[in-house]
Amino acid sequence: MEGALRDLLRAKAVNLRNHELANDTHGFTSMGVAASIPDLEIHSNGVSIWHAPAGILPITRSEIIRFGMDAPSGLNLILSERPVQSDCHSVDSFYFQILGPEEISLWIGRAVLSGDLIATAREEEIQGNFEQISHSPDNDGTLVLKPLIEIKSWTTQRGMDGFSFSPLLLVARLWTVLGDLQGPNGESESGKWTILEDPWSQTIALLEDVQKLQRAPILRTIEPQSDNWLTEDRLNEELAKVIGQRRRGKSGETTLSGSVRSMLLQKWPLNSDRANISHAMILIPGWAIHLETEKILHGRNGRLYDY
Repeated sequence: MEGALRDLLRAKAVNLRNHELANDTHGFTSMGVAASIPDLEIHSNGVSIWHAPAGILPITRSEIIRFGMDAPSGLNLILSERPVQSDCHSVDSFYFQILGPEEISLWIGRAVLSGDLIATAREEEIQGNFEQISHSPDNDGTLVLKPLIEIKSWTTQRGMDGFSFSPLLLVARLWTVLGDLQGPNGESESGKWTILEDPWSQTIALLEDVQKLQRAPILRTIEPQSDNWLTEDRLNEELAKVIGQRRRGKSGETTLSGSVRSMLLQKWPLNSDRANISHAMILIPGWAIHLETEKILHGRNGRLYDY
């Protein structure tokens, strides 16, 4: 974990230098000194960063007090893989800030989803935790949608702050349709449409600004149940609904007082018989929420799903 934290600090343009006066103490390892950490809204003039490796017992108030006796002056940031007892934060004998496992996970998870970090998982761990998983994920070149929810706010609003979570990616399909819209008077208008099929929410919708999407990081990739995908007939029907348009047309009718024009909505349906339809995989950000039974949190609609 210390290596991942160092990589994350480098990704956030945080330069670490050795602290000549800081010595490792029992349970805390010096990672160096940074001028600031903007990503954590820390703008102190020099912050000593410490790492507390994983352990069985939580960090206690007395442990923090002992650490503070030898801590260097200025802000001391402790990145702890161990749980932190709540009364630790009330220690005021020295200047410090501590991030516990959940806060570190959130920080790393955001970096992974934004593409600042590339995450990998052990194959045996993947197989042990997920049944519907891509056992040899190859996301190279695959696009990922941006999340529309913020995980910390989502858990706080639902009183779920105590539950752990980990980022993952959900498989969906990106359909490309090349075809023609047929006007009411025999007109034909060519077009290209990009459409997202989301098997988790079982919805289909036009997707714009595909060029702005990022390449997917290497994360756990979860496949939906096979019967969640649209059948061919249903797909053609839904694509026609999404792509077809209603446009205002003009019709005129002459009266004694002159010409009166009314606006009518005219159908411009997709010519499905001549359309060229293809698809590729696209990924949706999400999180595994570790409840009594693990759930998938959809990063776009904020709903929980079984898997």
